Parts: sequence; structure tokens; C-alpha cells
Amino acid sequence: MGCGLKIRRAEKKDADKILAVTKAAFMLYSSELPSQQPVAALNESADDVIRDIEKHVVYVAEEDGRLVGAIRLKKLTGELAYVYRFGVSPLIGNTGVGSGLLAKVIDECTQEGFKAVALHTNSRYYKLARYYYGKQFFVHSTCFDKGYIRALFVKELKPDEKYDLSEAMKL
Repeated sequence: MGCGLKIRRAEKKDADKILAVTKAAFMLYSSELPSQQPVAALNESADDVIRDIEKHVVYVAEEDGRLVGAIRLKKLTGELAYVYRFGVSPLIGNTGVGSGLLAKVIDECTQEGFKAVALHTNSRYYKLARYYYGKQFFVHSTCFDKGYIRALFVKELKPDEKYDLSEAMKL
């Protein structure tokens, strides 16, 4: 991470910049799909981002005053949180920005007593799958509901306690 990195809660005024970073990151994600499947993040509007800021948890990463990454967190149940629309500007990938964002939401989930954090990603995007394995996520299951094989990755925050993933499996 650069010495000028700051992670903070998003504000409504950040919506356009979050949208730009998210679209850039998901264009790269889309290019890793085996076919030209539509990716919902690419059809998002600034109003969608504002709704997420109002209803869920959204963090942004700024480096030297420039918004370079964002992550969203939905609290599905009292025991399960879900990460979505997690992206970093492709221009600064592999610099620790994404790891900082992910650590922030995992720390928050741990403090709030969640038992697990889940997310979906393309199971054939090997670089991304390796990244999540390195962050101690594991593949719980896969599905083909979006036209490609999506893996449900889970990070257990309380490994000795049972949790229900059914709400994450609906997303």
C-alpha cells in the first residue's frame, strides 16, 4: 500500500467516482469470463451506488486524494455478511489497496460478531480465486445462474460455530 492510502466510509458525493472505479474493475472481470455474459456491475448507475451507500456499508480507498477502490458490504443476517462490487482501479492493481479494503470489512464484521463473510466470483478467474484463497476464503459451492461458473467463497470468522449461507446463495 502506498503511504498516502486512506480507507473511509463512502459518502453520497463519492458516487460518480465509485461508479467509475467499479466499472473499470468489472470491465477487467468481464474480460475474464468465458463468453460475453452481461455483468450487472457494468449496468449500474450513480443512483444505484447512492442507494448502496444509504442502505449498506460502502468503503472507499483514496491514494493521495484520488479514489482508487471501493468495496460494498451487505449484512444478510445476524451471522452472515456479503461482499459485493469490490474493485480497485486496474491502473494500480497488486499494490495492496484491495487487501486494505477487504481487511477493513473483515475487521468490521469480526467486531460486529458475524460468523462468516461470503462473496461470489468467477471460478475460472484464477488470479482472483488465488487472491481469495490467500485471504483464507474457501469455495463453498458453485452455480451457473449468471451464465458462467460462479463460486461462493466464504471466510469463517468463527470457525467453530455453524452459520447459514442460504441468503448468500440467493444472490
